[in-house]
Amino acid sequence: MNKFEKFALAMSVLLFEIRIEDLNNSMLFDDDQKQIPVDIIDGILDDPEHAKAIKEKIRLSVLQDVIARPNEYDMNGDEYVYSGDIYDHAYLVDRYVEARFADTQTKTVYMCSHCNSDSVQVKAWVRPNEGMKYVDEVSEGDEPGWCDDCGLHAVIDTAEVKRRDVVIGFQVCGDDCSNEAGKFHPLMKSEKHVYSLNQARVMLDNNHGGQEQWNLLAIWIADVEEPTLMFEGDPRA
Repeated sequence: MNKFEKFALAMSVLLFEIRIEDLNNSMLFDDDQKQIPVDIIDGILDDPEHAKAIKEKIRLSVLQDVIARPNEYDMNGDEYVYSGDIYDHAYLVDRYVEARFADTQTKTVYMCSHCNSDSVQVKAWVRPNEGMKYVDEVSEGDEPGWCDDCGLHAVIDTAEVKRRDVVIGFQVCGDDCSNEAGKFHPLMKSEKHVYSLNQARVMLDNNHGGQEQWNLLAIWIADVEEPTLMFEGDPRA
């Protein structure tokens, strides 16, 4: 173990312990700026598996930083030593707790029944003489709505997803009732590759003169493990 690895390992334990002590006198907040309950925080930090995962994140963060900036860390002889400048790595404790708490929180979204997109429109009752004041959605039977992404009339269902879940991009797969069922479009590099809406639409147009049937599929953040994004920025830009 070299001096960088030794230092990072020691700091992963020390910074974890220091930050836990500091959290006794401070608060953490969720995405809605509501305080995360103390018992939830304690339950995460007292769990050995979570503690191990947090320390590993701190270790890797310190290791990468000290290797990249070796002259900016304090040393005693040939060994790196703790200084207040590296306390920022300790905030990985906060980020971990906030993420785990967010995983327990859900939201209701309206979703296209064709492609799972949340960029949808539904019909609604409004009061036209009161500035188009919203009253309620039209919910008689399977009243179709509209999906902006796949450009189709579709039944718009509600679904529970994690609070932080968002659409990160798109894929193109075969229609369930076609010869392409269960396949990914040949222009996709693999099932882990995720594309922008414009890139996906190019694939949809490439259907050999209508002989192949492909569908757009919106990909949410948890749908593909370690996805490779084939674009930069907004997936719908």
